[in-house]
Amino acid sequence: MLAWSVRISGLLAFTAAAALAVWTAGLADGVPLPAPGLTELAWVVGGLVWLRVLALWAWWFDEEYGWLPTRPERPVSLTKGGRPGPLRRLADREYESTAWVFLRQSAVWSLVVTAIAAMNVLGSSHGSPYVHSLLQAGAAYTTAIVAEVSDVDEVRNGDEELVGYHTTLVVTTPQGSRVRSDTAFTPHRPEPGDQVRILWAPTAPELGGLVGTDEPLDRYLKRDWGPTLRGVGPAALALLLVLTCMLPTAVGAEADGLQEQAWSPFAQTVHAAAITAVLAAALPYLTGTLDNGYLGLAAVGLLALYIAMPVRALMA
Repeated sequence: MLAWSVRISGLLAFTAAAALAVWTAGLADGVPLPAPGLTELAWVVGGLVWLRVLALWAWWFDEEYGWLPTRPERPVSLTKGGRPGPLRRLADREYESTAWVFLRQSAVWSLVVTAIAAMNVLGSSHGSPYVHSLLQAGAAYTTAIVAEVSDVDEVRNGDEELVGYHTTLVVTTPQGSRVRSDTAFTPHRPEPGDQVRILWAPTAPELGGLVGTDEPLDRYLKRDWGPTLRGVGPAALALLLVLTCMLPTAVGAEADGLQEQAWSPFAQTVHAAAITAVLAAALPYLTGTLDNGYLGLAAVGLLALYIAMPVRALMA
């Protein structure tokens, strides 16, 4: 039954990780973090991943040293037979068939692609502590009147063409609040009396606001879950890597090599450590503390690991 413990814990870990990745990949820019349940789900994923590793090591030790009274058959080679019985026959049919091995590998790749999209959404849409503070205070995007202008700097492109101005503005909102924006960008030189759009918190005007940056600020008012371009772009790149790097090597390694990797406690311990590193890099974003910059590095490492897996199986 140790082999079935590995399978069940692996299925639970995959399901939890898929839920976390899909949920995060569709987070709207205006959802203040931490979102209820999101951080807890990340901890569940980490726990289930290591539960599978522990079960896999227990199975491996029993297979090698026979420390359990009843030793289960090794469910690795696609060519070995198994003992009779419904569980063993189910294991042979589902876990030792070529179709199942490649289906399982495809599911893992799909999860990796979704995870890359989720990490990019977290880093690009929820990576600004200042915007996070405005969202936490109840951000609004309104038209305001320029009251004061200072610190005017011209902004030019690579051809030295004037494209706008960075200024410090003090604006008056329709509610009568005076709000300061230290990083305002406008295509024309602002003057007192001009109208500008500002992202600010009506309940906390002392936080200041954002005026006309190089991104559409109204996206921070969106609360509905759904796919975003910030997630789709990196997911498309990851999918391209799957098709050009992972798929050919996996086909070359054949199902038996991939099965050996999937049931190797050594390889799966490395995978669990990598997944833990990704979760550790994402946790500051999921909790809203936003205090590290390792999310991009974690995404690259995750892709590299799953590119290397079929390569390792091919070389075995």
